[in-house]
Amino acid sequence: MTSSFYDHLAPHYHLLYGDWESAIRRQGQALATLLAEEGVQPGDPVLDAACGIGTQTLGLLAHGHRVVASDISPAAVERLKAELQRRSLNALAGVDDLRTLAHVTTGSMAAVLACDNSVPHLLTDDDLLACFRQAHRCLRPGGSLVISVRDYAAVVRKTPDVHPYGMHKHADGHRFIAVQVWEWDGEHYDLRMYLTTEAPDGTCTTRVATSRYYAVSIERLTALMHEAGFAQVQRRDDVLFQPVLIGRTRKAAAP
Repeated sequence: MTSSFYDHLAPHYHLLYGDWESAIRRQGQALATLLAEEGVQPGDPVLDAACGIGTQTLGLLAHGHRVVASDISPAAVERLKAELQRRSLNALAGVDDLRTLAHVTTGSMAAVLACDNSVPHLLTDDDLLACFRQAHRCLRPGGSLVISVRDYAAVVRKTPDVHPYGMHKHADGHRFIAVQVWEWDGEHYDLRMYLTTEAPDGTCTTRVATSRYYAVSIERLTALMHEAGFAQVQRRDDVLFQPVLIGRTRKAAAP
């Protein structure tokens, strides 16, 4: 379901931002600053394990980071590759699953990222723990896992819960609008994204993409990161538009 959802969104995902190029620059700067605080310098290998169409990958490349990008959505990865080519940037990009990270060598990364509330697409604690264990495996000693997530403890749960995005007007006269609708099911909710394009003659086309989320608390995520082997986990609310959790692997013992 998650792969299909983002396959449908890939051609339109940039339109969900008021200004995608500005978001790339802003998030790139914020993450580059955070990684520097974590001891990750430009040129160090960074895995963007939920890259989507490239918001964080493109931003970090602009700051000199060496990025490996992966996502469960083939269409999102292809969109990222097209963006890289268009901008004359280089990054390895391929399809992978957060629960396996099968294409990443053990101990090869200085940092692993999974931003934009991607982790709660994993619907059970077992899947989340598998994700965190794989991230831990991929990191070198002293490496950092960085995830950004929605603070579900602060969300009022109502069904249906409607979240409209702004309208985008294209130079050719077309208009685009997206609306999220949440429907709660215990600790999970189903999401429908209505994507409507209006032609200059008034003709409208609407596509609906569906997915599901686990409304996992930040407290539970922190506990699972500790269980996966991260020695330190902290929450930061001053980095991105969502809370950021940072977990660190233990540094190698001094000889």
